[in-house]
Amino acid sequence: MITKYLKWNYGHHIGGLWYPRVTSICRIISKPGLEKWLANQGSFYAMKKKRKKFTDWGNLIHETTEKILIGRMPKIDPSIRPSIDAFLNWMKNHKIDASGVEKKIVSREHVYSGILDVLGEIDGKFGIIDLKTSPVIWDDYFIQTAAYFQAYNEKAIKKAETYWILRIDQYEECSLCKAKKREKGGESEIKGGKKKCKHKWSEPKGVCELKEVKNHKLYIDAFLTAKKLWEITNRDWLLEIKNYPNRFKYLSEK
Repeated sequence: MITKYLKWNYGHHIGGLWYPRVTSICRIISKPGLEKWLANQGSFYAMKKKRKKFTDWGNLIHETTEKILIGRMPKIDPSIRPSIDAFLNWMKNHKIDASGVEKKIVSREHVYSGILDVLGEIDGKFGIIDLKTSPVIWDDYFIQTAAYFQAYNEKAIKKAETYWILRIDQYEECSLCKAKKREKGGESEIKGGKKKCKHKWSEPKGVCELKEVKNHKLYIDAFLTAKKLWEITNRDWLLEIKNYPNRFKYLSEK
């Protein structure tokens, strides 16, 4: 029963074989900022509730952005209007040609799978775009997207030249102490500024930031190292998955 649950939630079945997901593998990477956030939520239930609201909000940004990129103009939810307006303004200054969204990829060479957000051109350069709704662009985003880039180029006729992180977000700023409040799905967080300030918040401001990878080898090496660590950590149940290609590579060694 546990093995079936893990197979369903942590990977994809492709061509009769099971491949672990990139996002599942990347969970092995330490994220101090996330761990601190989780610890400050008061209780496990409060954390789960708040995290779901944040995730739902981020998914709404993803879905809306992807529809716009493929030429559809969806109805925009008022709660994400500042973010989408920032994205639309960003698009005015760049030539964007998206050829696909939510594309499933598989690396048969390194044995993993995933779903990349957007495949297309930005200002004449063809690559992979990973959408994020975070306050900053973290290094582990490039580790994740390096895996997509590597897998896509294994079989692609038209190779991706590069990959980018496209961060879309919104916040309100206090005019008195410059603290920033981010509200997602009815949940809000305040960072910076002064704790005792009687905040006067601005109207929500949208943010759209694009960052291109500079050292692919650094990030793909990090991902493959994380994958090996993930396999070793989960070796007991991975050995039970008979259609996992890496089942006997080194998992049985102890």
